[in-house]
Amino acid sequence: MPKSGCYIEGYQSSSDTKRSWQLCVYREATEDDLEESNYLEDVGDQVWQATLEINHCPYCGEELSEAKTPSEQPDFSYHDFRSW
Repeated sequence: MPKSGCYIEGYQSSSDTKRSWQLCVYREATEDDLEESNYLEDVGDQVWQATLEINHCPYCGEELSEAKTPSEQPDFSYHDFRSW
């Protein structure tokens, strides 16, 4: 995995007792992005972010604890911060 532009986070909602894991991939703004969008203010702001719920560690392939059952659909989201 790249050293920047992605990370893994664990979260637990208040209504659920299981911990879920997400792979988050993002792109940070450059000078060119600031010129193209009025919504981005500084170099390093997130241009977009995609998150995908994961059941296995992308580093070692081991199954993560408290993973969802195979019949459940994984959560996915995409946010583009260049416009509203």
